Amino acid sequence: MSVRCSRCLRAMTVLALVSSAALATSCGPGEGPRPARRELAPQWQDVFDGTPELYAVVRPQTIKRDAVYGTFFKNVLRMAQAKTPMRGATTLEALEGCDEIIVGIRKDGTGEDSAIVFRGVPASLDPQKMTDATGHPVLRLVDARAKVPEYQWIDRQTTSEGSLFILPDRTWVGALGEARARARQSFASPFGRPIPKTDADALAVVRLDATTLLQGPRFAKSPLLGPLTRKLNTVTLALKPGKGGVVATLQYADDDACAWAEMHSKRLLEELGKQEPSATGQPRRGAPSLEWLKTAQVGREGNAVTLKLAIPARLLEDLPNASGGDLAL
Repeated sequence: MSVRCSRCLRAMTVLALVSSAALATSCGPGEGPRPARRELAPQWQDVFDGTPELYAVVRPQTIKRDAVYGTFFKNVLRMAQAKTPMRGATTLEALEGCDEIIVGIRKDGTGEDSAIVFRGVPASLDPQKMTDATGHPVLRLVDARAKVPEYQWIDRQTTSEGSLFILPDRTWVGALGEARARARQSFASPFGRPIPKTDADALAVVRLDATTLLQGPRFAKSPLLGPLTRKLNTVTLALKPGKGGVVATLQYADDDACAWAEMHSKRLLEELGKQEPSATGQPRRGAPSLEWLKTAQVGREGNAVTLKLAIPARLLEDLPNASGGDLAL
C-alpha cells in the first residue's frame, strides 16, 4: 500500500471516530438525532378544561342516513329552519351539514361555562355572511391579526354574550362565559389535550357527571332512583343505529355499589314492566304499556352497570312518519 493511501485511510478512520463521538455526546447512547419540535395546531378539545359535567356528542350525517331516525331528524331541521330569524349562512345550516356536534356544559357557580363545537362544517359556509331577517350581519370579527379568528354577536341585547372561533379543518367553536376566555388562551397556545372518548358507533351520546348533577336529597330519597345514585360517578346514554335502542352505562366508585345497583335495576325494570303509568299508581285507560321494559338487558362490566333498552316497536314504526310539528317547535 502506498504512503498516500495509508494517510487517506487513517484520515477517514479518525473522521469516523470523531463523528461517532459527537453523535454519542449529543443524542445519548442508543438514540438517533432528535427531531425538531412541531408546533401544536389549535384544537377544539382545548376549550374544555377536562371533561365537562354534561358532555354530549351528536352525529348529524349518520343520523340522516339512519333508516329509523333519519326522516324525523330532517323534518325537525326543516321546521327549525323555517322559524329561525336569521338567513344566509346560519348555525342551523352548520348543524345540518357538519359531521359531528359536541356540547359541553360545566357547573360553574360564577356564571355560564359552556361550549358547542361543529366539526366538519360545510366549506361553503362563511361566518361573515351570516345575516338576520333584514339582511344585516350578525357577527363581527374581533381581531384580524389573531391566530384563530374570533367573531362576536353584534346585537348583544337579543343574543347571549359569547364568541365564535373558526379553527382549521372546518371546525367552529362557540363559547360562553369562562369557556370563551379559556378558548382564547388555549387556541393561541394549544395544550394538546386528548379528545374525550365516546361510543364511536352511536348516533348520539350524552354523558353526565353524577357526582355533581345527580346528587342531593331529591335523588337520595327517591325509592326508584336513590339506590342507583349511591357512589355513582357517571351516567352515559348512547343511541344506537336502527333498532339498536339505547344503552345506558352507570359507572360506580366500587364493586359493592355496582352490585347493589345491578340488583336494583333488575328489580325496578321488572316492576315497571308490570304496571301502567298514571298519577295515582293505578292502571290508566288508554295509556301506553311499559311491558317493553321487560325486554331490557341488565349486565355488569367491572364497576359499571349496563342497561340495553330496545325502543318500543310502535314508536319505531311511527317515528319515520313523524314531523317537526310533533315537537311543537
